[in-house]
Amino acid sequence: MNTKRLVRALIVLLALLIAGLLWLAYNLQTVILLLPIAGIAVEPTRGPIPPPPAITAPRGELPTGHAGLSEWAQDAGGAMHPVGCGFLLRLDGGEVIGVATAHSTADVNGDTRQSLERIAFHLPQGSDTLIEFDTFYGPPGQTFTGYRFSQDYKLLKVTQPITGSFVLTPDPRGMPQPGERVMLFSGLGDGVSASGGNPRTLAGTVTTIGPDAIWVRMDEAFDPAGMSGSPLLSQHTGQVVGMAVSATYDTPVMIGFHPIGSIVEKANTAREFPKMGK
Repeated sequence: MNTKRLVRALIVLLALLIAGLLWLAYNLQTVILLLPIAGIAVEPTRGPIPPPPAITAPRGELPTGHAGLSEWAQDAGGAMHPVGCGFLLRLDGGEVIGVATAHSTADVNGDTRQSLERIAFHLPQGSDTLIEFDTFYGPPGQTFTGYRFSQDYKLLKVTQPITGSFVLTPDPRGMPQPGERVMLFSGLGDGVSASGGNPRTLAGTVTTIGPDAIWVRMDEAFDPAGMSGSPLLSQHTGQVVGMAVSATYDTPVMIGFHPIGSIVEKANTAREFPKMGK
């Protein structure tokens, strides 16, 4: 009789162990997310969407105009041509900088091209230059490897007046919370008008966060090609929480972002402002 009870108990324990292992395998990325270890690359999670979080940050309004802009670049002896997206960001001290990805102007080694002479931001689909840059705000990063999106960035020094309507504010939290609703403002616009068209906003939910990456599951299916550098804004605070870097092409679309806290930290610690092409 005792032997039968022991066998039953072992069967129950084995079933619980298998169930636990299956749950862990399905939610491993979320479990890794909770580990406070810098340098762990957060991967896209396709498990259940986290529940809506309690957000204590003050509420704010999302922009009504263009927040994402089209990034253009010019190499030595060449013409300006579109390479990606970017946005303008106001730092805590009031200074405005340009923000874009490193990989949009990278060479085969993932470094910013030495031939790069100028970068410009345009309104989406617009031919007129909104602002030009010829100086970096701190040394640029490199094309991301794996899911380390925090290494993929370039910050741009603003040397000319710019209207405040295109300038965004970083969320002081540094990143959104799992389960938070967010909005991607595509720097490509809606593709309707040659003069800039209407802003194109794409909603999603944050699934995982980490020091190197934020992953967002988007609500709708679309082609994310060319949207790298577009800003991600919190639907709660109306402020920037990340910059688009990479995406999956299956359904649902998952987009990986460079956390805004990492971008602000890099800007605040910038001490050198190298000219392009040097």
